[in-house]
Amino acid sequence: MALTKEERKILEDIRESQTEQRTVLLGIPDTDDRGLVGEVKDIKMNVSALGSSHGKLKRNFWLLVGTLVGSGIISSSIYGLLNGG
Repeated sequence: MALTKEERKILEDIRESQTEQRTVLLGIPDTDDRGLVGEVKDIKMNVSALGSSHGKLKRNFWLLVGTLVGSGIISSSIYGLLNGG
């Protein structure tokens, strides 16, 4: 089954389009361009690192609040303010 000129042109256009899409998604081989897939991986790593540091900050904050309440510093301060202190 031989292809007509029109069919060959359509196939060439499809191949070009696929190559362009692949380049956008995966980047250009042997260069620093990693495409959209690489950008998403970088964003995912940054979000993971940020989430980890946010979790530690939150934990440390509540640890501090618990320590201050347990030692009576916050409790006595609130009690003093409520009693016109």
